[in-house]
Amino acid sequence: MENKRESAPIVPLPDAPATGARPQAPSFDTFIRGQFRGLLQFLRARTASEQDAEDAAQESMAKLLRYRESEPPSAWKQLLYRIAVNVAHDQFRVALTHHSKEHVTLDGLDIAATEHSPEQRAVYEQQVARLSQAILELPPKCQRVYLLKRVHGMSRAEIAERCGISVKMVEKHLATALAQLRRKVGESSADTF
Repeated sequence: MENKRESAPIVPLPDAPATGARPQAPSFDTFIRGQFRGLLQFLRARTASEQDAEDAAQESMAKLLRYRESEPPSAWKQLLYRIAVNVAHDQFRVALTHHSKEHVTLDGLDIAATEHSPEQRAVYEQQVARLSQAILELPPKCQRVYLLKRVHGMSRAEIAERCGISVKMVEKHLATALAQLRRKVGESSADTF
């Protein structure tokens, strides 16, 4: 079977000389110079900073050098952009794993241990259990006002509006709740939680 490309007549491009000579493929250097701005713009949207985009463009063009002899000039642009996408992804993965911009040195700093001993955890868990039980034993209105204040962080005015009571009544319920909790679990536990 005959290849259609081989049998098709050669038609000169509009810019080509009218001598009937075939147009020359652009040199690799000309191609690179012509692609740099477009590639940089393409990479700006895919990298974290202008410097990363410039680095990725340079690296992409350097990697394309490997293919300038083995690939035809018509394939260079598509190959360049495929390489650029891979380089941008590689930059992202490196930044994600190294967190280089977020690095904080801890040299010379005293760092307290954040781990609690098993005894401290057991005491804390007992206090939480006692407080939870004491909250459940509060009168319903006091319980609701206390939870809205301590758990949800609402102001007295917000609680009053939500419950349909006055701010004075909210204060009364809070005082009652705190007094009962202090009696049942101790001064520091009721105020902490």
